[in-house]
Amino acid sequence: MVSIIGIDSRSFVRDVIKKDRTKGHFESVIGIAVKVRDYMTFQKHYAEALKKSINILGLENDFQFYCFNDIKESDNYYSFLESFFKAILPHLEKVHIFYTLFSKKRLAKVKVYGRLSHREKIKLSEPTRTYEKLLSSHILQCFPAICAWRLTEYFKPGTVEFHLDSYSGHIFEAQEQLDQSPFKVQVYPGGDCVNPVISTADLLVELLDKRLEKNSKFLLFENLRPVMPEFGDKILVYPISNKHLKYIVPVDKQIIITENKIRHPVFWVFKGEEIVDSGSIKRSESYRNLQDYAAGQFGVVKMFDKAKDIEFFEEGDLGVYLTPRGKEQIEAYIKVGKKFKLFDFNSVVPNELKKELKK
Repeated sequence: MVSIIGIDSRSFVRDVIKKDRTKGHFESVIGIAVKVRDYMTFQKHYAEALKKSINILGLENDFQFYCFNDIKESDNYYSFLESFFKAILPHLEKVHIFYTLFSKKRLAKVKVYGRLSHREKIKLSEPTRTYEKLLSSHILQCFPAICAWRLTEYFKPGTVEFHLDSYSGHIFEAQEQLDQSPFKVQVYPGGDCVNPVISTADLLVELLDKRLEKNSKFLLFENLRPVMPEFGDKILVYPISNKHLKYIVPVDKQIIITENKIRHPVFWVFKGEEIVDSGSIKRSESYRNLQDYAAGQFGVVKMFDKAKDIEFFEEGDLGVYLTPRGKEQIEAYIKVGKKFKLFDFNSVVPNELKKELKK
């Protein structure tokens, strides 16, 4: 049986008081990889744990899978996390924790785009980056892939399958090694909303963050197990340090391609006219409802990019239209052999918003 490893990540930020009493600022990226025995069994255990805990939140929505963004406005979200993980913990095989911790004393700045410079025989205007810029402009966007790459040396191909929250950025050696490896990798856009294993990883990142804060502990190797005592030896910790830099810095200004690993069916969202920007759509309650519906079909949701996405269309994918123009675009693709199933975005718009449209 193939185990599933679901991975999610986010930034970790603390304002601290140094030993000399001056104020300091600490930034890192933290990722968690949750390993479970198999997907379908874990999904059942997830639903049971959620049923035991969800009333604590006092929320009106009723999703299959929850991400931290869904619950963060609730005053009781920490109590929910405590209850949920008490119920789900027996069904987690391992919890792999990753975090960045670089030493500026060893190296003040980091070299980037070395392959580009060598190939084009050019001198880059910015051949180096500070650690802060490297974190915010690169590592934060692609950390799920870095975590999966680190784990490949500990597992045999065919024994695990990686489910990663979506990632992006410019190519780097670790990502290329992961792509070339025999491990199966599936990418889930909005994975923490549509996949129970990635959702668990996302919620666990927040639980760990709060435990460190409540115990006034820094993000250090020796602090992680003590603040999560109930997890015991299920927790394994992997600092990402200076020795890993050559594998994780961007080497060329080529965009990472993840669409060939995306989970299907995909609910491709066609905006039609440029009336509403993609960010506003993705932050809407309607889009979240669409993600929940897609999760019930074991699928994902992605905004359609006509410049590149059509080559990744697969039979069974759906074309979601917001406007008549969006529907026309989907029908045009159907006429040339891309047999999208039509899906009306209006079906996931909340009733109170539909009432507003009728006024």
